[in-house]
Amino acid sequence: MFSVYLVDDDTLILEELINMVPWLDNGFEVVGNQTNPVIALEEIRFLKPDVVFCDLKMPVLDGNDLIRQLKENGVDAEFVMISAYDSFENVRAFFKQSGFDYILKPVNEDDIQVVLERLNYKLSGKKPEKTAAALTENPGFNNLVKFVNENFSEKITLEILSKKFGFSKNYICGLFSKHFNTSLTCYLTELRMKHAKELLSDKNMLIKEVAVLCGYPEYYHFFRVFKLYYGISPKEMQSGMPE
Repeated sequence: MFSVYLVDDDTLILEELINMVPWLDNGFEVVGNQTNPVIALEEIRFLKPDVVFCDLKMPVLDGNDLIRQLKENGVDAEFVMISAYDSFENVRAFFKQSGFDYILKPVNEDDIQVVLERLNYKLSGKKPEKTAAALTENPGFNNLVKFVNENFSEKITLEILSKKFGFSKNYICGLFSKHFNTSLTCYLTELRMKHAKELLSDKNMLIKEVAVLCGYPEYYHFFRVFKLYYGISPKEMQSGMPE
């Protein structure tokens, strides 16, 4: 489980980030949040989270200054900027400090989902160790994994699995981390991307159809995840496959 700290001077946006984003499903835990960047500076120095999501325009201390001071104080974290401003100077200043990603407000759920998957892969250092038929010493978890493997094209969340199998969300999250070195969402992505590659071997298959069959009703989201995973677009992969 990776730790996250959130900073935004707008209370409503902060609450939206806390409640809207499926942090746990992606292997993250929000360990702190703050509307005052000066207080956030001290709390982050103490908590040492793996990731900091912060706003750009804040009173007294803006996002780039906050990151700079945290780095000067030895905080080794990944930084994601969430901002309504996309000027070249702001973005360049952020990436010059080795920022991880820059998300524009209003926050799009698909955009932040892709960022979380990228963060999970980077922080864990590798993709899931195994999928599909792997068995564990926990029969209940084996049944859960079997269900995920057979229904990955459907909507699957920790909330859904918790109600179906009677495990707490934290317990399920811990089991995926222990046995597969990944989060539920990244495990699902692995299954979906492998299935997408198989489907794309049929050159007559429409890519939008592939997206739906792999659990992505929105083509844009499927395209971004696929390109992140394989490094090329679905169309490029389909075109380059042998007859």
